[in-house]
Amino acid sequence: MIESKLLHGIIPGRISRFTEKQLKVYEKYGEATKIRTGCLSGVFIGMKTSSKTIEIEFSVKGRPRNYLGLDLEVDGVIIKSIRMKELLPEISHLKFNLFEFPDEKEREIKLYLPVSVEIDLISFSAKGTPLEKKERKILFLGDSITQGMDCVSPICAYPVVVSKILNADYINQGVGGFVFDPESVDEDFPYEPDIITVAYGVNDWARDFSAQYIKKSVDAYLEKLKRIFPKSKIFVITPIWTDREDQKKQSGTLQDVRKIIEDSAKKMKCNVVDGLSLVPHNSYYFVDGVHPNEAGHLIYGINLACSFRLE
Repeated sequence: MIESKLLHGIIPGRISRFTEKQLKVYEKYGEATKIRTGCLSGVFIGMKTSSKTIEIEFSVKGRPRNYLGLDLEVDGVIIKSIRMKELLPEISHLKFNLFEFPDEKEREIKLYLPVSVEIDLISFSAKGTPLEKKERKILFLGDSITQGMDCVSPICAYPVVVSKILNADYINQGVGGFVFDPESVDEDFPYEPDIITVAYGVNDWARDFSAQYIKKSVDAYLEKLKRIFPKSKIFVITPIWTDREDQKKQSGTLQDVRKIIEDSAKKMKCNVVDGLSLVPHNSYYFVDGVHPNEAGHLIYGINLACSFRLE
């Protein structure tokens, strides 16, 4: 088992993106949601090491998506990427010899783990000291897009891109299929973020919740978030473009839901980010018209980082 101190993007002292209290809330939503919370989205192994061999071994458990990606960064350069776009059902154990260095020079390495496959880490060949945590801390909250689902490359997922641009430590608490639910916010959260991003809304709309129900959920969620994290700068991101803009649900169109979220965020004195400004309105940047591909995520991350008003 890999020591938790070598893992970045997890709850301090745990090998998870979530607290026990949060996991109990997500379990109520069923097995699919439970599996998504088990994925190590945004998590990377980070250390300074003189080891010549970089090798990782892990077992494959739940599969929200049937693909897998790994990215190895050495001294700030991506030198190896693994892409398995079709993870066969019989595959339950994987071992990769990622790189062999010619010498034992000390290097800074980061190995970004899969975003949409639940894995158990078995071993990592390199030995070394953990990388220092960054001073700035970001907490990313959201649904499958925040989790990075349909972005095969873990380093391209927008929370990673934002964190790199802002030179920040972070935890990605995106959960595929999730909605505005105040219960998912832990009042005893052991992490003090300087920045919090909130990106829900598409699933609230797609599940055909009423406009009144969505408004009540958004208000309650943001009120609780503001109360628990009074020192954090909260950025509420309205839903990005999808190819379903003309469809109507009980709450109206997605644009109607964007307005509900925007109004609530302003009322709660949160910063509002116009999601329609983040990813080009073109299916080229999406896998299925809803989830951005790698190019879409990269543009999302760059634009989001540029939209922050930071001191």
